[in-house]
Amino acid sequence: MKKIITLVIISGVIGGVHRAISSAEKERPSITQSVTSKEANSYFWDNFHAGNYDSISQIIKKLNIALNENPNDLVSTEHLGFVHIWALSERQRLSSPDPSIAENLHLARQYFEKACKMDETDPRILGFFADMLLDEGFRLNNTKEQTEGLVTGLKAVKQWPQFNKFTIGYAFSALPPGDKNFKLGLKWQYESMNDCACNASNVNTLSNQEKTEAIKSCNSEKIKRACGNSWIAPHNLEGFFLNMGDMLVKNGQWEEGIKIYKLAKISDTYDKWIYKNVLEDRITNARENTAAFNKPLNEIDLKNQKVMMINSRFSCMSCHQMSKDEQALFGKDEPPLNFTFFKATLKQ
Repeated sequence: MKKIITLVIISGVIGGVHRAISSAEKERPSITQSVTSKEANSYFWDNFHAGNYDSISQIIKKLNIALNENPNDLVSTEHLGFVHIWALSERQRLSSPDPSIAENLHLARQYFEKACKMDETDPRILGFFADMLLDEGFRLNNTKEQTEGLVTGLKAVKQWPQFNKFTIGYAFSALPPGDKNFKLGLKWQYESMNDCACNASNVNTLSNQEKTEAIKSCNSEKIKRACGNSWIAPHNLEGFFLNMGDMLVKNGQWEEGIKIYKLAKISDTYDKWIYKNVLEDRITNARENTAAFNKPLNEIDLKNQKVMMINSRFSCMSCHQMSKDEQALFGKDEPPLNFTFFKATLKQ
């Protein structure tokens, strides 16, 4: 995987980069969902929260039917982006390799780009769009697209740092540890802990455990949405520390990685987390995993390779999957849109 153009070079061209998202004619979003759309998106969430990877083709079919009915259906557009990237991210679940799986990246990028055009106020979608540009730029060896991806990512980070320092940093975790942007992504994970400890004073003097406790008690809805556990991501906190620990282990800091992994246990929902055994294994084998995480991906035998969270069968599910008890506890109803959109510019 080739390096992303460095921030030094980026700073010289950032003013000249113009993406279709800003120059194209804006599409009018519709957030009033039809019966078809509501059923399709409910089906998406039911299966996404259950970790039903085998349901992806049916999810895509239902969401496309909804989008054919209303091409400006914003929610269905976003969810098509999410489900396509889920298909690619957790390809380790496939019983045999499928080279065509990479097509999901291009489709996800298209849907996130369309969603950004329909709603320029949502920094979550901007961050995911940036990830798609970066990944597509890597795969196609397209340095212009890599540049646009980083510029877009930096914009998303500025708009909502608590959310997008993780989102963009997660994409950077796939880079070699010597890469400047891997180092930036790792730095952002520490900064995210500081940014999310919203009730703490003198946050820089706190231990990582104290910061984690402060994150749990944060009373800012916007920060809780980005950093805490919620209906959308019931194990957001656990997944954050699993990825951060993986990045440290990959970077050769396996002892620090163990300390970070253990912070996931502070979560009130740790005992219900389906992937707690994965984390326990990470703690036990942290030193050995430094070499494993630095091996090139073997797409032919990926299902048997020890890989970081970003390329694993739980790349998405480590944060989003619910146990059966949690599904009953949380219920099936998606929160209102103001839980997702903090800039209330969309009209019914």
